[in-house]
Amino acid sequence: MHINSAQKLLPLPEFLPSQHWQNLRLIATDMDGTLTVGGKFTNKLLKNLEDLGALGIEILVVTGRSAGWVSGLSNLMPVVGAIAENGGLFYLSGNDTPIILTSMENQGNHRQKLAGTFAQLKAKFPRIQESADNCFRITDWTFDVADLTTEELGTIDNLCQQMGWGFTYSSVQCHIKPLEQDKAPAVLQVLGEHFPHISPQNAIAVGDSPNDASLFDTSYFPISVGVANILKYTHQLPHQPTYVTSAAEGEGFCELAALILQARG
Repeated sequence: MHINSAQKLLPLPEFLPSQHWQNLRLIATDMDGTLTVGGKFTNKLLKNLEDLGALGIEILVVTGRSAGWVSGLSNLMPVVGAIAENGGLFYLSGNDTPIILTSMENQGNHRQKLAGTFAQLKAKFPRIQESADNCFRITDWTFDVADLTTEELGTIDNLCQQMGWGFTYSSVQCHIKPLEQDKAPAVLQVLGEHFPHISPQNAIAVGDSPNDASLFDTSYFPISVGVANILKYTHQLPHQPTYVTSAAEGEGFCELAALILQARG
C-alpha cells in the first residue's frame, strides 16, 4: 500500500487559525506510540487530557490493545471510553461490560478459527510468536511484529485475505481480525449509538501507525493528525493524516493539546 506522494503532510501549527478548534467536541486517538512516551503515560499527558475534558472535548481512545487491557484503562484514564482490538469492542467509561461492535458467531468457534489461521501463518513464518495478551482478546488474534519486513507483512496480509480475514499491524503487534473490523467505522458506530450529538465534522482523529490508517481517511474524518513517528510509515499507508506534529509519541499529542487549549483560551 502506498500513499499519494503528491499529497503533502502539513505541519500542525498551520492548522491553528482554523475554526475547527472552536467547534471541536471529540478527539479519537490511538494509544501506543500516540499517547505514550516510551510505552508510558506521562503526567503532562494526563493533565492535558483533564484540561481538554474541562473544555467539553471528549477523549475516545481507539487502540489495538486487548479487551483485557482496555477494560481497566477505560475506567482509570480521564476519557469518555475506549475502543479495543482495532474496532472490535467498546468500553464506556464507568461500565465494565464490553459492547461488541463486530459481527461474530459463537465466541469459542471464532477463537478456534483465528487460532487455525495463526497456525497456518506460523507454518510459513516459523519465527512469529503469539502475543502475551492474546488470552485477553475476544475478537482478534495477535502476534508480535518483531523483525518482520514490510514485504513479509504484505505477504501475511495477502494470506489472511485469502483465508477470509483482515490484517493490520502497529509498532507493537500484528492483528488477524474480521474483514470489516477497523478503527474509523467503529468510532462512527460508537458516536451514532452513544454520542449522537457529536459528528465527525466536530472531531479530530489522531494516530501513529498503519493500524490507524482508517482514522486518516477523509471519508470518515475530515481532519486527522499524525504524531511525528507516523513519518516512518508514510509509504505503507493507504491514507495519510492531514497534519503532522513536530514531536513524536505522547509529546506530539501534547503539542496538539497545547494548540487546542491555547485557541480555546
